[in-house]
Amino acid sequence: KDVAERPQQALQDEMSDVRRLIDELDEELVALLAKRQRQIERAARVKPALGSPANVPERVDEVLAHVLGVARREGLSVEVAMNLWRALIDWSIQYEERLMGDRAPKGDSQTSSDGGASS
Repeated sequence: KDVAERPQQALQDEMSDVRRLIDELDEELVALLAKRQRQIERAARVKPALGSPANVPERVDEVLAHVLGVARREGLSVEVAMNLWRALIDWSIQYEERLMGDRAPKGDSQTSSDGGASS
């Protein structure tokens, strides 16, 4: 039966279910992003002792390659994954640099056009 042919109440019930599940998934995503942020905070404590800057371009490439592979495997749009992770990585580098403050090693700390990643 075509969706348009289903009773209005059934469609409203289904839409309510979709919205409820999206809200639950958003909560899970926020919890996972908070866990990731805590790892950025750990990296910001360790990197100065290693003489490592927040932005490590090789790591950026690694993170993006890994995420794109997982996106393909899971059926997530590669475009969505790339856009989200580039924004997440750029934010992570900036956050790490703020946390490191004057303990941050001098070096390449460009964040946007070259892709920048954290940890």
